[in-house]
Amino acid sequence: MLRPDVHRGAVALVTGGGTGIGRAVALDLARSGADIVIAGRRLEPLQKTAAEIAAIGSRALALSIDIREDDQVASMVDQSLEHFGRIDILVNNAGGQFAAPAEEITSKGWRAVHRLAVDGTWSVTREVAVRAMIPQHAGVVFFMAFSPRRGIPSMVHASSARAALENLASGLALEWSRYGIRSICIAPGTLATEGMQQNYTAEDRAQWEAAVPLGRLGTAADVSGVIAFLASRAARYITGTTIVVDGGADAWGTGHPAPPLQVQP
Repeated sequence: MLRPDVHRGAVALVTGGGTGIGRAVALDLARSGADIVIAGRRLEPLQKTAAEIAAIGSRALALSIDIREDDQVASMVDQSLEHFGRIDILVNNAGGQFAAPAEEITSKGWRAVHRLAVDGTWSVTREVAVRAMIPQHAGVVFFMAFSPRRGIPSMVHASSARAALENLASGLALEWSRYGIRSICIAPGTLATEGMQQNYTAEDRAQWEAAVPLGRLGTAADVSGVIAFLASRAARYITGTTIVVDGGADAWGTGHPAPPLQVQP
């Protein structure tokens, strides 16, 4: 997507970097010249991605950590700075959610999603900013939201957490622009992944595609190319906003009939 030297000299930290969007972002940034730290809970996919990055010609560091644990986050930043000396790009990709009707989401389930998506993301962001980006007066931080942005049935716990990240991205732009730090939220639409193939029917996938004006589900590469561009100097005047990458789905709406009302017995 970009020149092979556009990110040369930069170091990117990608959480959830072993699979999916995180892996695609790590590889695109490496192809553009950046050195990469990829972090996540499962070491095997991280090591595979690190090997792919090394084959491209960039340096890679794979770290098995849980962003919900502050001491592990501090250790991740310690090792990143010891290995590369700086962090220029932070991609907060780690997250997790499950589908459930709103009335069936327990407090424990709600807290589990928010602890990872919001609390863990903030822990990483603050640690990287305070120890790397603010001292060097430069950096760009990415957060990951969802599209459609107006709410998603059976995902109210997760979509509310991602909405918090949208607000965080704009708020940090107001506070940290004085340090030369940009803050951007990315809102991908429904992506065609291995998990989708395994867990949903062809009818489900066709229904989601029908709600996308561009006529197809997205891919991880559709998102990673956007992030690689926004991390470059070509996008140096973009901060404090949400970039929607969804084939037009958010503009169209849900694209499905409203659920029928239940008759009171």
